[in-house]
Amino acid sequence: MQTKQFYAMILACLIVAGCGGQGFVPAGGKVAFDDGTPLEGGGITFQTETFMAQGEIRSDGTFTLSSLKPGDGLPPGTYKVVIGWSDYDANERIVHHVDPIFADPMTTTLTAEVVKGGKGQNQFEFVVTKPR
Repeated sequence: MQTKQFYAMILACLIVAGCGGQGFVPAGGKVAFDDGTPLEGGGITFQTETFMAQGEIRSDGTFTLSSLKPGDGLPPGTYKVVIGWSDYDANERIVHHVDPIFADPMTTTLTAEVVKGGKGQNQFEFVVTKPR
């Protein structure tokens, strides 16, 4: 199943690349923990069955989405939102900084509706929890 999704995303990117990314709208926002502190790293992905845009979460919790080139945004539509940030401790064990439920497209509860519109139209705020 994952292989099918991978090839579908590659095909969608090729189709969009052939169109020069027309129809993309800028999008970004901020990610914070439920106590209000910003998520200080990690990544965010907006995805459908056939398309994906990604962004790096900066130290102030903000992000800008990119598809084909930096900051180009993504097409309007409804997206699952995946947020993750993990690294390794001194014993080389994975340390999750965000509850892993948000890092899996099958379990994330986050969604976003990207719309055509002017500057600032697609600014999203997401709240995540720390691992239990």
